[in-house]
Amino acid sequence: MKNALSRTLVDPRLADAEVIPTSTMQLPATEPVVPTQDLVNDALSHRAELAEARINLSNTEISNKAVRNSLLPSLDLYAYYGGTGIGGNVALAPCTSTSGPFESCFDPTRAAPPFRNGGPVSYGNALNQLVDSSAPDKGVGLSLTIPLRNRVAQATQIRSELEYRQSQMRLQQLENQVRIEVRNAQFSVTQNRASVASAQAAVDLGHQSLDAEQKKYALGASTTTLVLQNQSALAQAESTLVSAMAAYEKAQVELDRATGLLLDHAGIMIADAERGEVTRMPNIPFVEPRKDLPGSVMPQVVPQTEQPQTPPQ
Repeated sequence: MKNALSRTLVDPRLADAEVIPTSTMQLPATEPVVPTQDLVNDALSHRAELAEARINLSNTEISNKAVRNSLLPSLDLYAYYGGTGIGGNVALAPCTSTSGPFESCFDPTRAAPPFRNGGPVSYGNALNQLVDSSAPDKGVGLSLTIPLRNRVAQATQIRSELEYRQSQMRLQQLENQVRIEVRNAQFSVTQNRASVASAQAAVDLGHQSLDAEQKKYALGASTTTLVLQNQSALAQAESTLVSAMAAYEKAQVELDRATGLLLDHAGIMIADAERGEVTRMPNIPFVEPRKDLPGSVMPQVVPQTEQPQTPPQ
């Protein structure tokens, strides 16, 4: 326990500190009678491994549908649009003249559309040409794909079907295992409660036998050997009772684990662990300060400048 609560036991004060349990073993007066099917339903809805198996089954089903769709024909409709823009200065082209040979001149009819008005085309006008359909490139089309004897896709689809069925079988096996665990845990709780009752009856009988033997010894009708034998039998019966009560509480914990309600009954919130902030204290049953210990055993904080009046016993 000290090793679980601390990083090291080098500190002598921690190593020599006395551990005082604050939990007691108690047997409830009446055992709640819960139908087995209700416990099984709680387990099927709260067990984490079942939720994980269902998620895996859903993922496998989605993958199976995707692989199955790859065997079907596909029809794609597509459309595209593109534009070009031209900018810069006007390029002078050679033209004929009546007065002489060829000379450079500007012929608007032979120029590109942006330059037919004359003058250079700015960068902004070149960008506008991309959307005003000055030189468009557009079209619409259909694409039909028909798979013919696609052996690879067929093998993948069969493998996916087998994986899906295996996931179904794993989920069914987990559910069967959970049902068995819940029933065994419920039987264990019933059996251990009966063992506690039997051990308690043995302790009561031991007290009565010891009391009767002590009375006989006081009257001179018994011996110290018989008294010691009855005391030993009583101590053995009390030890058996403690073991039976411990087994009963372990069976209760196992039942909570089998039904998936262990954290809920203990008041432990997973959301608090994810945030790293505890919003409510755990609800551990049968935790209370012990009343059978003297006050000198309880740890006390003593200032360093003072010395304790009496050493702890």
